Amino acid sequence: MVLLPTRRSPSERLPLLVCFHGWGESLRGVQRGAFAWSRDYELGASDAELRRSPLRREAFLGFVAASRFNTLRADLARRPYQGVAVVAPFTPDVLPAEAGALQDAYSDWVVQVLVPRARRELPVLATREATGVDGVSLGGFQALTLGFEHPELFGVVGALQPAVNDRVALVLGRHRASPSRPSQRVRLVTSTRDIFRRHILALDAAMSARGIAHDLRVVEGPHDYVFNRGAGGVEMLLFHDRALRGLPAE
Repeated sequence: MVLLPTRRSPSERLPLLVCFHGWGESLRGVQRGAFAWSRDYELGASDAELRRSPLRREAFLGFVAASRFNTLRADLARRPYQGVAVVAPFTPDVLPAEAGALQDAYSDWVVQVLVPRARRELPVLATREATGVDGVSLGGFQALTLGFEHPELFGVVGALQPAVNDRVALVLGRHRASPSRPSQRVRLVTSTRDIFRRHILALDAAMSARGIAHDLRVVEGPHDYVFNRGAGGVEMLLFHDRALRGLPAE
């Protein structure tokens, strides 16, 4: 599924975000999963809310701290949201320990087929700096492992409430340090009632210990659809809107 915002002119090219859905949709079939960000998580509504001026509390569906809301509202007043092209593929369940071969094959498909096709057929910027990856829960775990393994393709890596569990070492194993490794903008997002919060904080600490530059955001909300439809979608779109254009993110 492609979510393509209205462009300011026919010649405008947008940053590209590859976005993975959560575990529940992976069990419901390819079509249901591919439509998850569009239908189940209502990402188009989050995009529309970010284009309003001023930003409304309603965009977060009741889950936002006053300080965070005021920061984002002021940022959007100063730097209006422009939007990104989102490609949201079906994401298979790559969480089981025996799913390594499946995950590798799926990652190869994203890198070798999906992104090249998006760059050919969509009005997007075909640079690593303008290409990002993100996802929620299962999708957040997939985004981290894929993004870390392919810094030559993804300049920005995000993860919403990633289903890290006991996979911290696995995630870090995909980030191979090298003097020639290109830099990446990396952000982890967890929430006050995220079931994976403890594990994400452990990943944050392990990344810091390894010297992997990244940001951590702890926002309001549960690990549920209301988060995906509100704070999660808003935070993800706004972060990539900034990061994929080389701008600082709030």
